[in-house]
Amino acid sequence: MSLLPIPDDQRRRKTDWRSTIATLLRCTIVGLIALAVRISANAEKQTTLSAGQNFAVDQQLVAEFLQDVTVVGNASPDGLRAIKNAANQFIGFAVSTLPAAADVVGYRGPSNVLLVFNETSEVVGASLLQSEDTPEHVAAILKHPGFFRQFDGWTLGAPHTFSDIDAVSGATLTSLAIAEGISLRLGSEKPSLRFPDDLNQSDIELFGGADGDHSLRRISNVAADVVSSDNTLLGKLIRTGPLVDSIAGYQGPSEILLFVDADGKTNQLALRTTFDNQPYAGYLNEEPYFWKVFQGKSISDLSQLDLKEERVEGVSGATMTSLAVAETIVAAADQYLQKQLLARETVKQRAIRWGVHDVGTALVLLIGITIGLTRLRSFTWLQKLWNVILVVYFGLLTGNLISLAVLFGWAAQGIAWRLAPGLTAVIVISFLLSATTKRNIYCSHLCPHGAAQQLLKRRGTGKGLPKWIRKLMWLPGATLILAVVLTILNANWNPAAWEPFNAYIWYVAGSSSLVLAVGSLLISTFIPMAYCRYGCATGRLLNYVRRSAKADRFTFSDGVAVGLCLLAWGRLL
Repeated sequence: MSLLPIPDDQRRRKTDWRSTIATLLRCTIVGLIALAVRISANAEKQTTLSAGQNFAVDQQLVAEFLQDVTVVGNASPDGLRAIKNAANQFIGFAVSTLPAAADVVGYRGPSNVLLVFNETSEVVGASLLQSEDTPEHVAAILKHPGFFRQFDGWTLGAPHTFSDIDAVSGATLTSLAIAEGISLRLGSEKPSLRFPDDLNQSDIELFGGADGDHSLRRISNVAADVVSSDNTLLGKLIRTGPLVDSIAGYQGPSEILLFVDADGKTNQLALRTTFDNQPYAGYLNEEPYFWKVFQGKSISDLSQLDLKEERVEGVSGATMTSLAVAETIVAAADQYLQKQLLARETVKQRAIRWGVHDVGTALVLLIGITIGLTRLRSFTWLQKLWNVILVVYFGLLTGNLISLAVLFGWAAQGIAWRLAPGLTAVIVISFLLSATTKRNIYCSHLCPHGAAQQLLKRRGTGKGLPKWIRKLMWLPGATLILAVVLTILNANWNPAAWEPFNAYIWYVAGSSSLVLAVGSLLISTFIPMAYCRYGCATGRLLNYVRRSAKADRFTFSDGVAVGLCLLAWGRLL
């Protein structure tokens, strides 16, 4: 065994290796806590989605958008609630954006919006039912009723672009999340008031599937897969009702059922429901020759079918009904193709939305990292100028600050990276830099509140502070622990009220954030960086995952983090 001392470079490499492992473990613990919170939140979300689908409708609220409202029906499988007048006539319907918009989150969570439509499927009113987003931002939107009037005239069954939506100042992310949620709900499925019945097992019987070996697997309110007992795909049932319900025969429209085989060809067709005369309408299903012209064709072929050229003739005794049915088949095939195109457009619209302030945030992030990791940080004049830019632009104009509200909200509900790419970049890169560079760049060169404290810092302050003040270093960690525990327990709390960061959007901020912001800045004139040192739970989290010379040591904080991780996962078991 060698008694020679270990060289400094070898000792340093050994320490760095241990620090890397320890930092990875800490990041893993934080990630596991976030994962447990997400799983728990998803379980809670199922209750919320169920409530969203079966939301209670205030008839007086609906009456604000439609006249002569007498009855608001129960929710259909598609969440549709038919609205009738005193004469028992359909005058419109209502839907909610949940569960279709369950994955669209703002700062903290999704919002549920009531949409009221007239009988032509146009939006005539929108109203917020419930939101899990930051209360201050939601309140700001409710103060601007004109925000919801922007959706009037939008049509159910077609996604809409929300790039031209005027977001409420100070609540931009919440506004965009609500707009995208409405767009998704509008683009999901268009119901039919005349033919509301969903596809069911009895529809298979029209095509000889009464032996019980065939079953339906719902795709939408228009289509369902037909599968055998061994789960083999046999084809698809398509009903025309939600696609076309306005082509009338003698007395009204008809709904047709199409069976499209696994090769995409229309194998069989049948009359499902009709408002036309009986028993004449029933003749159609007894005349197989009438359907032959539509068989063996794809949906695309049907959409381009020329009825005159194909010499489609009416069935004797039901001429007008059969000709209306033929027109319905062609029109429904075209609408079905359009529906598929709109679905693809919906996916395109959900691309990353880069706004002006997102670009500005990315630029701030790049410059802040450059200053923090180079010798530029040693230039006093540059640092002061940069602090002013952080406060004025990054803080007061963009509001893209890392906070407990955003971190815990996104951990539970999902990251709004498409609607807020700038803020997402700040969070991800700040945590990555803390874990890899041994520097907390966000707190030192990006945080507007830290920059404001640096600008207010005076020479000679902070010397000879009382011991009781220095002992308050435990406060940020204690605040963070309490915040994690409340999140794990699914408590109803508002993280934004615990920190001063929301005060930078001062015109929508709550009183608590404003008091914390002003108070902490005043205190910082006597105690340098008072809030950063004795109050910031967000900074404490960033420092916990930061690599340092002592990162390889097991600390009390590690024990607490492991305990929180066990608590989070223990609640799931």
